[in-house]
Amino acid sequence: MTAINESNVIATAAGDEAIGFLQDLIRFDTRNNGDGTCNERPAADWAAERLREAGIESTIIESAPGRAILVAEIPGEDQTLPTLLVHGHLDTVPANPDDWSVDPLSGLIAPDEAGVECVWGRGAVDMKDMVAMSLAAIRALVRRGVRPRRNVRFVLLPDEEAGGHIGSDWVAEHRPEIFANIGYVISETGGFSDYVNGRRVYYVQVGEKGTQWFRLEAQGTQSHGSQINHDNAVVRVAEAAVRVAEYEWPVELSPVTRALLDGLSEVNGRTADANANAADASYAPADIQRLAQSAGATTPWVASSLRNTFNVSSIDAGSTVNIVPAKATALVDGRALPGQEDLLVDTLKRLAGPGITVTPIHRSSGYLTEPDAELFTGITAVLHDLDPDAVVLPFLSSGGTDSKEVKQVSPEAQACGFMPLQVPEGFSYIAQFHGIDERVPVQALRFGEQALERFIAEF
Repeated sequence: MTAINESNVIATAAGDEAIGFLQDLIRFDTRNNGDGTCNERPAADWAAERLREAGIESTIIESAPGRAILVAEIPGEDQTLPTLLVHGHLDTVPANPDDWSVDPLSGLIAPDEAGVECVWGRGAVDMKDMVAMSLAAIRALVRRGVRPRRNVRFVLLPDEEAGGHIGSDWVAEHRPEIFANIGYVISETGGFSDYVNGRRVYYVQVGEKGTQWFRLEAQGTQSHGSQINHDNAVVRVAEAAVRVAEYEWPVELSPVTRALLDGLSEVNGRTADANANAADASYAPADIQRLAQSAGATTPWVASSLRNTFNVSSIDAGSTVNIVPAKATALVDGRALPGQEDLLVDTLKRLAGPGITVTPIHRSSGYLTEPDAELFTGITAVLHDLDPDAVVLPFLSSGGTDSKEVKQVSPEAQACGFMPLQVPEGFSYIAQFHGIDERVPVQALRFGEQALERFIAEF
């Protein structure tokens, strides 16, 4: 098989289609500010037509007016194998044109400041690129007369950026058959490349932390701002917020964490942590810190994947400067390692202390696909076929995707983030998520289409 690197990514008709499809998708305004006005239906209709051109019929369901869910089935050669689900979302986060150097709905192809030719626009990375590459890959297989090894279900969803309440949540509750009888799942976030110690590394997401959002509330005595007040709700909730923010969770050496640290250690030359491969050995805290900081532009994601986390995201009392209010609140964004969701709640209540009410806003459980499981192994094989010298490492995402809801219906399914993009050194993939001037390198799209085409056909 042909090895691929930055200089010899093969230009194919399917690669051209992936680039053009992404431009088309960006031009559909699917910005989602959470008020229910987002309209994914035109983009879903467009995707259905692209599938229809290849002889694949799809069904579009609306969870609310304009909030479209597309479902297509691609029959495989072996009907006895568990189905592969490839899913994506059509909505994006908002983008203010005044903040951008290009029109965020332009789909413009132009070089960035480093001279890398990119497709620009909201959704270029999150995640219309995955939709475009998947469509191009499926159409390429049909053109070649290739049936996938197993049945493939292709699903496009709305509302992911606003929590999926009328997207994946709605499907799990009202149309669970869309997520049922799934053996394997691929979707956004993982599969992108970065550079560590001069070597190209692909980070593949093998799970997600559980999202745990809470409101802290303190009661006090309301008074005029000029009076001495020792029963101040604002101070009480602020002190609780500081205790929460300053708490440092320990690193958990799960199989994923160990595989990630082992891989980073190997890429960095196995120095201080050379004995950490023994089953009963642990990495020293200094080694963990050093390895996490060595992960290239992906360091923020790697660092947050190693432990539970709290972030205080808001403090509010709804008051004016000359009133000490009777009530004050704080919002806490917690992310729990799979299986530690209840521990996170108990710890939050302990840190908040007496007199602080802790109320859940949203709670979801994380999941984990073992790094030696069939799905991760299959993804690794495809990446090594295309890029033999690269390193493939698993990581646990601190963010959330619609795969959590899939696993509510098909709990035994293996799920990975596999949105394969080979980006040039110096290009920060994770900085594009929800960022200003979001963009994706053209050559990364060509690589991703080929990787998905091969994976969908052979896995």
